[in-house]
Amino acid sequence: MAPDVIVVGAGHNGLTCAAYLARAGRSVTVVEARGTVGGCASTVDAIGARVNICNCDHTMILASGIVEELGLAAHGLRYLDVDPVEVAIGWGDEPAFVQYRSVDRTIARLAQVEGHAVADAYRRYVDATLPVARLVLAAAATPPSFGALLRLAGPRTAALLLSWRRRSLFDVLGSFGLPPWIQAAFATTGPGVWGVSPAAPGTGMAAVGPVVRHLAGVGRPAGGSGALPAALAAVLTAHGGTIRTGAAVAGLVVTDGAVRGVRLADGTRLAAPTVVCAVDPRTVLVDWLPPALRRPAGPVLSGYESKVDAVIGSLPAFRALSDVDVEPHVATTIVSPPPARQSLGVTGRVSDPPMFLVNIPSVLDPAMRPPGGGHLLSLEVLWTPYGAPLEPRGWLSALASLAEPGFLDGLGDWRAMLPEDYERDFGLARGYAPSFSGGPLSALLGRDRALTRYTTPVRGLFLTGAGTFPGAGVWGASGRNTAHAVVHA
Repeated sequence: MAPDVIVVGAGHNGLTCAAYLARAGRSVTVVEARGTVGGCASTVDAIGARVNICNCDHTMILASGIVEELGLAAHGLRYLDVDPVEVAIGWGDEPAFVQYRSVDRTIARLAQVEGHAVADAYRRYVDATLPVARLVLAAAATPPSFGALLRLAGPRTAALLLSWRRRSLFDVLGSFGLPPWIQAAFATTGPGVWGVSPAAPGTGMAAVGPVVRHLAGVGRPAGGSGALPAALAAVLTAHGGTIRTGAAVAGLVVTDGAVRGVRLADGTRLAAPTVVCAVDPRTVLVDWLPPALRRPAGPVLSGYESKVDAVIGSLPAFRALSDVDVEPHVATTIVSPPPARQSLGVTGRVSDPPMFLVNIPSVLDPAMRPPGGGHLLSLEVLWTPYGAPLEPRGWLSALASLAEPGFLDGLGDWRAMLPEDYERDFGLARGYAPSFSGGPLSALLGRDRALTRYTTPVRGLFLTGAGTFPGAGVWGASGRNTAHAVVHA
């Protein structure tokens, strides 16, 4: 018997959507090309350890309500609290920036270490940004609409939103008097992750991200990031849903303007009156639709992020943190190039100096420690362009240059995931991880219905995933919103 819904792709958004639909009484089958679920949120066996495919820090999903609504704790999900939520250093003699979950604690440290001028600037920044951050979180909690914008945003917040979406991040942060070293840290975790220059107009909304960390905090699933998709899969199957792995979809079955199912790469056809595609929207709208319904192809973007995982015998003692009273390696350490370098954006060459997100998940989570001893290093390297000559061993040496001597003496097995590897192993064309880039205002105004309302010109065909609102990161809001759209179609 055919299911009510086929969900294509078992990343965390596809599984979130499927779990909500199954809980609502729909019969659901998830088809996944890889042999396991989770996509880029998964944790895998490699280098003699359990390794997260991407960064293990989760923020947005903690504020979404999804964990509670789906009862994920009853299916094995447990979050470990990360506080401070972020530690940032530079490549020169810049001060270290420590961001705690508590705004007051963050400001108190700034006042003590850097003086009241910097602390007061940070207070102004947080006070102005909090209403926008709350709006972004609330707007992502339900399918967006212009009516939602009017209900959620007062005139002052709406005006700020309109202003920031036109300005650059550096312009917004500088207007509060934040020093360059804080601007550089926030740029790395904002436009740096997006692959664009923080000096570019339209990046101003990235100023919201650091304040969201104050609101939501940062957590890591015990046992690795993959504990989240594992719990979502358990909810799905508990409500009668099924998951079919090793089943690559090659196209859609569409007749008379309505979807009828999917076609697998081996020629098998799976029938269903509703299909939700949790893959790159470009694949669906350009490659899988009948020619008369396809959208213009547009440019194919290239990936710019790499990741090194390594077993290490000793923890790096960063010199920039030698006088900082903070427990080392609990939070992710952000290593930022100066603003002038970041203003150049991604070029055809690797960023020099590199842009790093460094965490050692085994410090907070003993379950992530390699069985043979030591610790697990996770080093994300941003702005490493697809097709450029990349030297991962050099990134480890660059990281070691920030630490006291001897850090790499105990280096064990390690591996690098480059943009080409993400293309091969995760189906990311040219290693690019799609992300909705329209921003909250575009979503609320519905400027691209396929990406903001999750519906397509084909009856019964819906989109979800990082390429749709609200975008990338471990959030799950797109999956939940798409389930709502399917149920109320």
